[in-house]
Amino acid sequence: MQLLYMHVSMKKVRQPPRDRRGELREAAAFAAAECAGSFVRLAARRVGAFLENRLIPTGLTPAQFSLMAHMAASQDDSLGALAKRTGLDPSTLTRNLQVLARQGLVEIAIQDDSRRKLAWLTEVGVRRLAFALPVWREAHAEISALIDVGLARSLAESTAILEIGA
Repeated sequence: MQLLYMHVSMKKVRQPPRDRRGELREAAAFAAAECAGSFVRLAARRVGAFLENRLIPTGLTPAQFSLMAHMAASQDDSLGALAKRTGLDPSTLTRNLQVLARQGLVEIAIQDDSRRKLAWLTEVGVRRLAFALPVWREAHAEISALIDVGLARSLAESTAILEIGA
């Protein structure tokens, strides 16, 4: 005869006191229905997923495409200026550029005085961006027919006041 002993530990889930649960639910429902941050993240996920799907043939993500477009559109190759134009903090920008550099799309260098980092598109990067631009234009036209893309620009411009350190 064999005996099997099983010990199951059941942790009791702690819940807020009963009289506060309704208060909490009401406050949370208001926050969920009114939170600007939630709406912005939801819109960004939807637009990002739309563009990511359309940019598949280019081998670029929307973030990579945007970064490369900002690089190609400006005369200033410094990482500081690029960070300001894209709204990325320097460490995030550097990580994103390193991914593109490993793919041979950008080159990163330190200027002679060792205080300024520069980045520019390589010849391969220029060709990739040139290939991606018509794909993006088509996606942009498609999304513009569905939503007012001016709202995104307006939101980005109007929220500049919220930047930390601005």
